[in-house]
Amino acid sequence: MATRIEDEGRRQLVAEYFGAASRLRLLRPTAAFGAPVFVVDFDRGARHYRTLGSFGPTFGAANPEAPQVTEQSSMDLLYPSQLVFHYERLMSLAFALCERPVTALLLGVGGAAMWRFMRAYLPECAPTLVDADESVMAVARRWFYLTQPAVVDTAERFLAGNTQRFDVVHVDLYDARGPARLNEGFWTRAIDALAPGGCLATNWADFATNKGVRPMAEAQEAVARARGLGSYFVTRRGFRDNLIQYLPTGGERRPEAITGALERFAGERRLPDRGRGILEYCVVTSGFPIEI
Repeated sequence: MATRIEDEGRRQLVAEYFGAASRLRLLRPTAAFGAPVFVVDFDRGARHYRTLGSFGPTFGAANPEAPQVTEQSSMDLLYPSQLVFHYERLMSLAFALCERPVTALLLGVGGAAMWRFMRAYLPECAPTLVDADESVMAVARRWFYLTQPAVVDTAERFLAGNTQRFDVVHVDLYDARGPARLNEGFWTRAIDALAPGGCLATNWADFATNKGVRPMAEAQEAVARARGLGSYFVTRRGFRDNLIQYLPTGGERRPEAITGALERFAGERRLPDRGRGILEYCVVTSGFPIEI
């Protein structure tokens, strides 16, 4: 009975968040993620979207344990290969900062948005997908067009046994409690997995309110500096939900190089609107941004 009541409350939260006309397609528990996830279809004007969401804490709120709808991934049903969220478009710039993206490691698959983007715009780049939750992968296969097999394992265990090198490594690791706890050992193995001239990109959500994010980002920077490398950060001005940390290892590593990299990438790959808006209103910082 308690579970049924909780599910009804979650359904109501989804309806309030996405609108009464939204269509809840799925609501199910997960194992590794640690909270129920849902799939919902909804309209925004003439556009039709499908979103993978979950219920998690609200960092910085008076009652952080109160359930909150969190959008994990979204898909435009008319244009599935286009990246809906701004942070996803920023993450895609790791391919622009790579000298020759032929292989990519996606740690954290979610709704497979980056995989669909790669199939459309980087068809020659072979992705390796890793996610800790088979339930989430099943949702991605059923509702988000994922057809490629994924490694079901934690990113830590995968990297510990990995011997392959990748041109791009994406770290987008979250569960119901927020970002995964990643230490210097993890970053050492993640950087070890980069091929020469490759780029590591990390998504940090809730970076302004979750106090655990900055130490992990600085741990990555410490490992990079020990190797003569360095990372930098990009986020939209005044937009505190997501921060992307880039660690390029090619010849052009300066933060200001990202603008030219985007222009080249958008032209070569024929991105929608030539990539317009990806870096607009963004700030690029060499250190972890505290005040935007």
